Amino acid sequence: MRNFLILFIDNLASFSILIFFIFIVIDERFNWKKAFKIWLLAGGPTGILNYVFLILLDLDSVLAYACSSACVFIFTTIQVALVWKQDRWRAISIVGIAAIMQVSLVAAVSVVVEYLAAHGVKNGVGMLQRMYLLCLPISFGVGFLLRKMSFGRIIRYLLDDEKHKQRIAIEILLLELVAEVFFTFRMGVNSESMFTYSAAVIILLLLLISIIVYLSSRVENAHKLQLQHSMILQQQMYVEHLEQLQKEMRAFRHDYKNMLSGMYLYAKEGEVVKIQKVLEKLEIDFDNKIGEKIHTATQIGNIQIPEVKSLVLSKMTKMNKEGIRCSLEVLYPFAQIKMDVWDFNRCMGILIDNAIEAAAVCEHPSVELLFMCQGGFLTVRVTNPCEQDVDLAHIWVEGYSTKGENRGLGLANYQRILEQYPEAVPLTSYENHIFAQELTVEV
Repeated sequence: MRNFLILFIDNLASFSILIFFIFIVIDERFNWKKAFKIWLLAGGPTGILNYVFLILLDLDSVLAYACSSACVFIFTTIQVALVWKQDRWRAISIVGIAAIMQVSLVAAVSVVVEYLAAHGVKNGVGMLQRMYLLCLPISFGVGFLLRKMSFGRIIRYLLDDEKHKQRIAIEILLLELVAEVFFTFRMGVNSESMFTYSAAVIILLLLLISIIVYLSSRVENAHKLQLQHSMILQQQMYVEHLEQLQKEMRAFRHDYKNMLSGMYLYAKEGEVVKIQKVLEKLEIDFDNKIGEKIHTATQIGNIQIPEVKSLVLSKMTKMNKEGIRCSLEVLYPFAQIKMDVWDFNRCMGILIDNAIEAAAVCEHPSVELLFMCQGGFLTVRVTNPCEQDVDLAHIWVEGYSTKGENRGLGLANYQRILEQYPEAVPLTSYENHIFAQELTVEV
């Protein structure tokens, strides 16, 4: 019974810290419901297996720890994938980063506890209680510092790298194995070497976190460079659009003069019907050739955030190439939003790409973009025709799509991004074969 109690306290302490760091990595406020679910479905089974390895099977302590750690990692990864609807590679990365911090912290604290044990604290349960009491406040302190450093936001760039997510998961898993191996060294550390080992653990933790931040920064910088390059190209396209509009204005001016000459003759002859037909043609030509382009240029000018303007221009260019009619309305100018502009662009990109893909298979493909800034809020509305019925209860499930299996990843990612912004309000509707997505954020 005493051995079971020791293992229970040890498992409770280490697993609670692991769950706490998972929330730090995901950059989400601590949620007791989610934490309890992970602890129950992952911590419970691994605690029982730990008891089997150490007590019932009487395995060597290092081998038992290795088996137990492997079980903790596997069970926790499965639960993270289920609770946060992550794919397996992203879940491995999340648990791996959290485990590195948890293992390093527990290693440092256990050295202190063992030092106390070597100087009179002989009771095993009492020692683990002290370890538990030390680990929690230290974990909160480390977590507070990481949040202040925007650690979760930095890591998010690494986790959201779809192109290299498998390689990233393997790299993080290898770093976590290094931390696990170093943790086992404490079992052979004597009292004279405890200070040295504790310092080495702290240095290792800082080194591993620095490596992870470096990897994430590389992904972030590459992403920003790509977006900046895209912005430059789109600005050039915008200038070319204005130059083309100027040329068409000159051509229309020439046609306009010819039409006026004809109308003058019709007026002298009293041909009112012919004058009406010329005016109708003049109006239609103006709307088709110039009016729509002037309207679009004016609307784009109301978007005063360069990154957002670049995204809208690139998506409109894409729709133009694919023969999809795009209607853009920006009712009031806006120059800022209280949301990371890169996250906002990712959300907008997902919504517009989904609208383009759905509209492309319709008989009359079209996408409508509406930006309305009013009362301290910016509302973005993206609508498209959709010939297939949409199940609004399942569109947020990763892998669900009306276009087939394992394709509906966009809206699941969209939802994960918005979880970081409680003030952002999404709205989805489907009526009369029109699918609409709205997003409201503060400005």
